[in-house]
Amino acid sequence: MAQGISVAAPASWVAVNLAKETVEKAARKAGLSGLSATTLVQAMTSLQKLHAVFVYDVKSAVDSPRHFARNLNAYCLASGVTDVGAAGIPFLKTGAAAEFEQLGATHITQKDLEIGGVPGVETSYQLSSSSAGTIYGSQLEVLPKPDKACFVTVTVGTGESESNVRSVAAATAQFP
Repeated sequence: MAQGISVAAPASWVAVNLAKETVEKAARKAGLSGLSATTLVQAMTSLQKLHAVFVYDVKSAVDSPRHFARNLNAYCLASGVTDVGAAGIPFLKTGAAAEFEQLGATHITQKDLEIGGVPGVETSYQLSSSSAGTIYGSQLEVLPKPDKACFVTVTVGTGESESNVRSVAAATAQFP
């Protein structure tokens, strides 16, 4: 996958490597139109700057009343700290909570979780969107190596389930 992290995602979901594909090509690949395509392009544009991999469930966008596609994204970036694993959990918790509060997220909860065999954090939250309604997310955060932070985010819309996507991503994460 992207920048030193790989995770498993459902085989029926569409994967886009934003480090290698344009947002426009990825949107055409989805075969969506209207509101769902616009929402997808917005999400992919911000993730492209991070060279993320973005995986989404086209069927959920078609079936959802608001045409929101369940999705997962993964990326790594420089952390600016040398702490790894359990030593970095306080840093991860503080940073993630501040980030989601700044985005206007509510119902923010955090718990320690092993991600790819490395101690990390799961931050769950809710966001309100005029186009997609209430969005529920879970972000996995981990410091697998010095100066490296990796993130996996699973996002679903109202009435959708993340099924076991988040737990499979946490269990299958690898940091080559």
